Amino acid sequence: MLKKVIPVLVSSLFGSLVVAGVTIDTSYEQVLFSNLISGLIIGLLYIVPTVIILGIPSSILIDIIMKNLVRKDKKRIEMALYIIFGAIVAIALSLLISLDDGTTGINLLAFKPIFVLSLSCAVPFGACSILLNYGLSK
Repeated sequence: MLKKVIPVLVSSLFGSLVVAGVTIDTSYEQVLFSNLISGLIIGLLYIVPTVIILGIPSSILIDIIMKNLVRKDKKRIEMALYIIFGAIVAIALSLLISLDDGTTGINLLAFKPIFVLSLSCAVPFGACSILLNYGLSK
């Protein structure tokens, strides 16, 4: 279980840093530390549940796929799977958000930020999982 908790924390931190970077208002001359902290807290409030609900099952599915795979470049394939699953999660979230709009397709204006946010969570999650899986086994 520890192998899943640490990647959730790391990926949530990276995702919330992306949210904090987007929400910082640069119209003032100085960026306040409280603005950065509030952006991190807002990011953590929304990202941690999403990473737990969508990231952990994806990680378990990737672990099942990788258990049956015997190749020497296993780490690259696993990282590619995390990127692919991050894109799938972004598409799923975009479709979920577009249901609220009343449209039947993906809202492309909302897809790009969700895709960037999803990959900013999926890549650290995958890297941390790979490091814990292969680092602890040796």
